[in-house]
Amino acid sequence: MPILHRTQSASALMPRFVERFRCIGSSCEDTCCSGWTVYLDKKTYKAYRKEAGPALDPMMANMQRREDTMEGNAYAEIKTLGEQKRCPALQDGMCSVQSSLGESYLSNVCHSYPRITQRRNGQVEQMITLSCPEAARLALLADDAFEFIEAPVNLRESAMTEVKERFGVPPALMTETRIFCLNLMRTRDLALWQRLALLGAFCDSLTVLCARNEQANIPALINDFVQAIGNGELAATLEVIQPDHESQAMLFATLWATKGFEATSRLEQQVMCQISAGFGAGADGQVSATELVGAYRRGLGRLDQALQDVPWLLENYVVNEIFNELAPFNGHSPYDSYLQLIARFGLLRLLLAVQCNTQGDVPPVSVLTTTVQVHCRRFQHVPSYAERVKRSLYESGWAEMNKLYRLIRT
Repeated sequence: MPILHRTQSASALMPRFVERFRCIGSSCEDTCCSGWTVYLDKKTYKAYRKEAGPALDPMMANMQRREDTMEGNAYAEIKTLGEQKRCPALQDGMCSVQSSLGESYLSNVCHSYPRITQRRNGQVEQMITLSCPEAARLALLADDAFEFIEAPVNLRESAMTEVKERFGVPPALMTETRIFCLNLMRTRDLALWQRLALLGAFCDSLTVLCARNEQANIPALINDFVQAIGNGELAATLEVIQPDHESQAMLFATLWATKGFEATSRLEQQVMCQISAGFGAGADGQVSATELVGAYRRGLGRLDQALQDVPWLLENYVVNEIFNELAPFNGHSPYDSYLQLIARFGLLRLLLAVQCNTQGDVPPVSVLTTTVQVHCRRFQHVPSYAERVKRSLYESGWAEMNKLYRLIRT
């Protein structure tokens, strides 16, 4: 077969776990070929129509143009089938497109996932979403997963995003800012909640600078925070903050429930049942506020024990989110970006805590890793849900920094 989508070689900045990642194909316990809409770019869509044959017939019967777009990677879509919403091209755990036509005939979306590739100011960066089980294991379990390296990659130009300036901040200064945020999250002299609180204070100040068109003062702001963190000045101010476990449990449990309880994969359904049991829900799925808060507190008290062998698991999740999402430049403002991160972190911490609300031994690390993966798959691929979550923080009054500290504090 002729090559449909050509690739080019480049050197990319990436966390070490990204270089280690290889798709495990039919061995994957939660395949990306089900549960989601399968989008096709225009070039791939036209090629499939031209190359139609027995191996592609099931897919061709369920392929259709989208009315709301003319270009991009969502020009057309493939209707998924059955309760698990499986792509009709998935045959015996393998993609019939790849096996019959070759990898170059995969759509841009299918070719890229779970990788995300972006270019900013000439620098290529490659990252991976943790909604993929194998990626989650590699990212969360290795202490060196987030050592950043340069490695060769093969890229499709059409599948790569070009990053422009945001909030009047040029790409080079965006890079400097993100490096500070990533280094802050790796400062293990501070508890993770302290690092997140300091990140919030920084994003709040950064938002003010951008609103005043004082972007030139960002390096000085970074330097001020580096010095204040280094001498312990900022960390000391956080010690007076008391955690509000009741509000943490109630707020993030509400965010969890607003997504609904349907699951398209057996693994997701299994994790959902475990979480429901951890909450102490009855046969009707209901749980009282008292039981909910108690379950969260008991589980939170055991979470460090469960993470004894991988104390960096939550840190690695946060670092991956910052790198993947171009935080703090992926929202309506740097502070808005920060709120999105805290909403995701708070919800995940709740789910991990209730997984630890068990009788006897704490759950194995494999259960916690799977919980992170399901959380990412379930909540982080729906932009409308992310917006709804952030809006709920604003509407409930928890978006103010002085209140948000109580949601972060453990």
